[in-house]
Amino acid sequence: MKQALWLDSISNNKILKYSRLKGGVSSEVYKVVTKKNIYCIKRSLKKLLVQKEWIVDQNRIYYEYLWLVHCKKFLKQNVPVIYDFNKEEKYIIMEYLDNTKYKTLKELYFEKKINFSTIKSISKHLYKIHSLSNDVKTRKIFRRNNQNFFDLRLDPYFNEVARVFPELNDKVKQINKSYRENSSTLVHGDFSPKNILIGKNRILYLDAECCNYGDPVFDLVFFSNHLLIKSMYFESKKKEFLKAFKIFYNHYLKNFNKKNKINYLKRIIDMIPIMLLARVDGKSPVEYIKSKKLKNNIREKSFKMIKNKLLDLDDIIKIIYEK
Repeated sequence: MKQALWLDSISNNKILKYSRLKGGVSSEVYKVVTKKNIYCIKRSLKKLLVQKEWIVDQNRIYYEYLWLVHCKKFLKQNVPVIYDFNKEEKYIIMEYLDNTKYKTLKELYFEKKINFSTIKSISKHLYKIHSLSNDVKTRKIFRRNNQNFFDLRLDPYFNEVARVFPELNDKVKQINKSYRENSSTLVHGDFSPKNILIGKNRILYLDAECCNYGDPVFDLVFFSNHLLIKSMYFESKKKEFLKAFKIFYNHYLKNFNKKNKINYLKRIIDMIPIMLLARVDGKSPVEYIKSKKLKNNIREKSFKMIKNKLLDLDDIIKIIYEK
């Protein structure tokens, strides 16, 4: 047991049993039972569990821990309890969240359950994180994880798109440059439905190992990208997913003055089609999209977004609706 879990007790309580949980591509996660409590232990992997070769720094879990501690200050009910962090062995011991009480937002989407009130709350929480994390101290701490963000996101997502489609090289360079120039707050970096747990009266945010001090637009596009893809995957729920897409942005952007809103919208519209392509042709493609027809449809719509001069989010929605 010690060899598998790197420890045999927690808070002086011997581990009675453990089981590995289903996780993403970048970590191993365990449910661990002691006499007094049940825990979740997460450890970062060096080689990610994807088809293409992808090696990254395991120290990223330290910044995930710092993200959890930081966000717990102002989103007390929306961040799991952290019991311990081991920097040498690179694991976090945290609150275990029972899957009989919580479902990921991704699971709910696959049950075709789209709750607009939940989308508004998520948008509100994300704005709160961004608006309360733009100070000098936060910048100094989290910019140290910027290389990991490059290794985990900008290169395998955006740069990989440029490698697959060389004609988009200049476009991708411009987006990467824009990301650096508009770095202004703490970015989660993996703000995905699979990392958002929904309980009866609680929303929880997890898996912030890609966090960095960057452009908040990345979190917005990363999350909304899933709504666009689901709208194409679940044709019968297209209208609901696209409504959720609009609600998510409207609720976030209502906090801006006209000038800032225009600036954000431009960056969002520029990034969306590249992100869509990244989830088909990047190093971490969406696992449930297997149909060549759907992949080609996403590619065609993405290139149309790039080619056309889009003015607002309604133009994105119109292209998604097109047959």
